[in-house]
Amino acid sequence: MRPSRWTVIAVAVLAACASASTNVRPPLAAVLSPGANTGAPVPLRTDPNAKVIVSTAGALPAASYLPSQASRGAKLFGESCANCHGPGQLVGQGFVESWNDRRVYDLYALVRGTMPLDRPGQMKEPEYLDVIAYLLQANHAPAGIDSLKSDTAALRRTKIAVRFP
Repeated sequence: MRPSRWTVIAVAVLAACASASTNVRPPLAAVLSPGANTGAPVPLRTDPNAKVIVSTAGALPAASYLPSQASRGAKLFGESCANCHGPGQLVGQGFVESWNDRRVYDLYALVRGTMPLDRPGQMKEPEYLDVIAYLLQANHAPAGIDSLKSDTAALRRTKIAVRFP
């Protein structure tokens, strides 16, 4: 019996995944207390029609920002963001692991739609971009020759390229 094309593809994907090194971190707050009563077991249900979307953001060019934009963002961050986000929360290894090689638009949309917590979306558009530029600079992304723009298509075509020193 000749294997189907899908069987061959599935075996190839599984082999590639098994050989790739992964950076696995436990989910936040996923540890149960010893002796915790978790209730009755629930049967696992899967959707056979579910699709997996593989991100291609890693192949995008790095975002470009100007140092002057990042310095304005640092001031805004200190005045507004630092009230809730303590030192090291958005700068350092955690940020790099969470956001490196993701689209700039993903971070921008999250910050624009949810921050500041007491008045989400109330900052001006350039202010949000300045804060994003500061986060890029603070996480060792190299500055470019152009500033971040509020053009969502452009933000979707660039990635966050940060590193932990």
